[in-house]
Amino acid sequence: MARIVAAFSASHAPMMVAARESAPQEQRTRFLSGLQAAAAEVRQTGAEAVVIISNEHFTNFFLENFPQHCIGLGATHTGPAEAWLGLPRSEIPGHPRFATAVTRSLLGLGFEPATSRRLTLDHGIVTVYHAIDPAFGLPLVPVLQNCAVDPMVSLARCHEFGAGLAQAIHACRELDRVAVVAAGGLSHWVGTEEVGRIDSEFDRWFLDRIARNRFDDVLDLSDEELVQAGNGAHEIRSWLTLAGLADRKASILAYEPIQPWITGMGVAAYDMSDARS
Repeated sequence: MARIVAAFSASHAPMMVAARESAPQEQRTRFLSGLQAAAAEVRQTGAEAVVIISNEHFTNFFLENFPQHCIGLGATHTGPAEAWLGLPRSEIPGHPRFATAVTRSLLGLGFEPATSRRLTLDHGIVTVYHAIDPAFGLPLVPVLQNCAVDPMVSLARCHEFGAGLAQAIHACRELDRVAVVAAGGLSHWVGTEEVGRIDSEFDRWFLDRIARNRFDDVLDLSDEELVQAGNGAHEIRSWLTLAGLADRKASILAYEPIQPWITGMGVAAYDMSDARS
């Protein structure tokens, strides 16, 4: 059985890599310190692969074909998609046997994710993956979610999918130690007149629920309610998926409303030491 030895959620914003210095130094330092602490935990546990759950930003799919979930089964993935991100376009190793086993288990649990053996990864995954392994050598299994195109899978179903993903990983015998990471959010607006606005009140409210592992007033939010914190706030689906997987309280390592990065930037880590013992 595979063990989930590390888990954390982190906001992603392309400027955290492409225009890092644009953020005020104190805010930048606090956020990146939190991210690096969580990333270091992945490395210290000796994780043999990392699963990263993130939004699909129209890099692989468009309106004619947009799955709610897609698992990358490829031996390699290409990324980052954005040349301006400032990271070299690379072939990032996958883990086909592990990814396929996870997918089979999820199908047996009543989930029906799409699969792809050829994914291009954008800032949504690469910014956080790069923090974990700048050399792009750790095998990566991407789990892309629909956080952009109506209709979207409900927040409650994302939480359930996370619980199923935990079962599917635990059932795998292809490797021993796995890290699982959620990337996206928090509040932000993209392509609207409100771009640059950050809803810190919503972000802190949501992080409080993550810290307490209490989602009674989160999972029944409608998309119409959620979008009040920005069309990018739909990306909390990744955080809720990981919360369903970890099923425990989280430690909030950082929160900064970073205006030049147009995003509420947070990091939350889970203590998975019970799986490592």
